[in-house]
Amino acid sequence: MMRCFNCGFEVNEEDRCPNCGIGLKTERKILYFSDYFYNDGLDKANVKDLTGAIIALKQSLKFNKYNIDARNLLGLLFLEIGEIVSALSQWVVSKNLRAENNRADKYL
Repeated sequence: MMRCFNCGFEVNEEDRCPNCGIGLKTERKILYFSDYFYNDGLDKANVKDLTGAIIALKQSLKFNKYNIDARNLLGLLFLEIGEIVSALSQWVVSKNLRAENNRADKYL
C-alpha cells in the first residue's frame, strides 16, 4: 500500500490514483529505487562497510526523503563514525516526518 504523491489518497496496485487520476508508474519506480538503495546500505552496514552504507542510504533518501528506515539507519551510521550532530539531525527529521511508531524515539 502506498499513498498518491499528488493527493495523498491510499492506493493498492492501481496504475492510476482513483481519487485524482494521476499515473503512479513513475512513483512506484521511485519507491523501488529508494528501497533498493536502502537494502544495499543495510547489507553494507552488516559487513561494516560504513562509507558504502552511508553513500547508499543518502542515495535512498534522494529518491524518497520519507524513507524513515533509511533515515534512522543513516543516523545510526553517523553515530558509529562519530558524527553526532548529523546523527541527531537525521533522527529529528525522521521524528518530524512520522511522530508515532518511530524507532528514532529510542535514539533521541
